[in-house]
Amino acid sequence: MFEHLIEFVGRTHIVFLHFPIALIMVAAVVELCRAYAMRCEGYKPSGAGALMIIFAMLGTLASVVTGLVQGFDGGQRVDLHRILGIAGGVLMVATWFAMLSAMKEGAKSGNSFLVLLCASAVTIGAAGHFGGELTHGDGYLTKPLKEMMGLETKSETSPDAQSLGVSQQAIDVFNNAVLPILERSCVECHGAEEAEEDIRLDTLAFVLDRRVQTVRRGDPRNSELVFRIQLPHGDPDIMPPEEDGEPLSREEIDVIRDWIESLGG
Repeated sequence: MFEHLIEFVGRTHIVFLHFPIALIMVAAVVELCRAYAMRCEGYKPSGAGALMIIFAMLGTLASVVTGLVQGFDGGQRVDLHRILGIAGGVLMVATWFAMLSAMKEGAKSGNSFLVLLCASAVTIGAAGHFGGELTHGDGYLTKPLKEMMGLETKSETSPDAQSLGVSQQAIDVFNNAVLPILERSCVECHGAEEAEEDIRLDTLAFVLDRRVQTVRRGDPRNSELVFRIQLPHGDPDIMPPEEDGEPLSREEIDVIRDWIESLGG
């Protein structure tokens, strides 16, 4: 029962995280416009801005706590998202204290509050950006702009056998026998649009990426992919998770094992 409650609290992260991002950015724009209009002379935070900042701070702290409870595992993007989220929470608390100081009678200026407010908005916005990439894949937000400016094309050139360090036969077996299994059971969570734990299984180049080591060439026994797909039914680490699809059949597992073993030849 307690484990289910913890899991529920962690999953509310997705509920809380959008709220502070919008509030803190609106508050930053409003307060910057007010400060500009006053030429920063005698500037003090407005009541509306203060209210938005208070709710943004509470939302940020709730997002940080639920995110830590959810406990994302693995991947540099996860680490960066977590660090930025915590930093955003710390900055929001500092912004709140600076706001209280700026609103006191006799306070000379709220400029330090403005600096902290802008730093909070940028940090929380960045945390949200990298959080979006966790669920939707690399470049989810910026990819359309890059394509529009010609910095990135939609089509990706498939690497050849020499660049991958495998035989053409291994590529053919992957495309004809292994990839259809992965597309049915794995790519929904480990593809171009969503790459959980920085793992992608939608192309051979990603499957063989030595930095991730999902597959150890010629060694299926020590390959993480094989380990996960052949865990017993009911194991919480089995892939695909039981709530997301049927476990792979013995025949499908053997196809993947035999292909990985052939890579060592």
